[in-house]
Amino acid sequence: MGSRSCCGERSARLALTLAALGGIALPMLSACAPPPGGSAEKTSSTVADDKAGRAAADPTLLPEALTSQVPLTAAYDALNVRSMAAGNWYSDPTTNVRIDKLTSAAFPAPGPNWGHDYAEGGDEVSLPYNGNTRAILVYSGAVHWLIDFTPGVGVSNPRPLTGSLAPFMDLAFTFSNNPATPHYAYSSNGTSIVRFDLRTMTAAPGNGWPQTEPRAVWLHQSESDGMFVWMRGATGPTMVAFEPSTNIKKTYTNTNMNEPRIDRAGRYVGLALNSPANGLSIWDWNTSSIIGSTAGDPGIPFGHNASLRRRWLVVDWNMHFPPDFAMFTSDLPSSGEHIGGPANATLVHGNGNWIQHPADLNDQWAVFTHYGSLRPPEDFWLAPGGMVLITANGQRRLLGHPYNTTGNYTFFSFAKFSPDGEYVLFTSDMDGSGRSDLFLAELPTGAAKQAQR
Repeated sequence: MGSRSCCGERSARLALTLAALGGIALPMLSACAPPPGGSAEKTSSTVADDKAGRAAADPTLLPEALTSQVPLTAAYDALNVRSMAAGNWYSDPTTNVRIDKLTSAAFPAPGPNWGHDYAEGGDEVSLPYNGNTRAILVYSGAVHWLIDFTPGVGVSNPRPLTGSLAPFMDLAFTFSNNPATPHYAYSSNGTSIVRFDLRTMTAAPGNGWPQTEPRAVWLHQSESDGMFVWMRGATGPTMVAFEPSTNIKKTYTNTNMNEPRIDRAGRYVGLALNSPANGLSIWDWNTSSIIGSTAGDPGIPFGHNASLRRRWLVVDWNMHFPPDFAMFTSDLPSSGEHIGGPANATLVHGNGNWIQHPADLNDQWAVFTHYGSLRPPEDFWLAPGGMVLITANGQRRLLGHPYNTTGNYTFFSFAKFSPDGEYVLFTSDMDGSGRSDLFLAELPTGAAKQAQR
């Protein structure tokens, strides 16, 4: 989704071997399965952790991202991820991050491929809604399913979304990101947007829901479900903003609109434009008007960005190679500035679904991931092919590599945070296995989790 220029990035044709790594030491690797019956034995410390909640996700515990961190295909292939059943897990060969396999040829149902919707937009990993169990949106390319994921236990409870609960296309679904209502989800079925309860899989009307809306896409929201945004039809031209607390709905129409991007703090919506190509117009809920615009190409493009609170982060693929990361500030009209490089690709998707409240807004984390091949071919990219976490203040950390070689758009990696930042969801064809599956990478944890605001 989104407009962008062709940067001439070539498909990777690489034969990476461990010998080519120049003596880089590897962490211990593991590939593990849950105990028989799909449950993990709980020690007293595990039970205590379940009750207290996980510590806060801390990306600074990940290794710094470097240009030398290429995909370790030999080590990855040795894990035989493609043969793992859903519910098993492995350690990323470079970072040792735990990665759970969520789907397989047999789960949630027999199928040749499983993935998810897109790298931005609605939440596709729920907050814990039943103890520490979360729901996850799964997409076959034609039908959406929900599955449950429980840390230390595995996956369970597969159920297809049918009838009025079924999204009519991709980017037409989001879980609640409000810690007070983790059991709610929202689905655009082609005629209306329905709120439903994950615990009963039945509609949950109230607070302005359902909304009668034809073909609502790009359904997503600001923090705590404060303001929802969508577009009428896959090509617009009308954007809708809805505030459930007041039951007020506003619209804005622009025939040059490509897609809307929420400010996770609310109030503002960034409108990606087809003309000028990769331009930005910022719409303000308070004034119901455009408060600033950018010229787009050949300047900093507004596309494939990560949407944070009062910040949108992008890669400036229009500048010299290797390009920088860049930032737009929603409440600073006509903003746009470089925040350092090198980036990790130009064929790249950003994500900012993690709701964060650092003292400095430039300390919010986004994740950027290359798409279309295992990695970009040049040697100057940051952690080429990896899922790189960044902040505007200069942090660059490697979560791991998706090992996704596919050129099939539906099954690009589309790395996406959970709303609490504890996980990153991504799709992989497991280094060219011939099928795609869905995975969940677990971020390392640091200090005790702060109460969400």
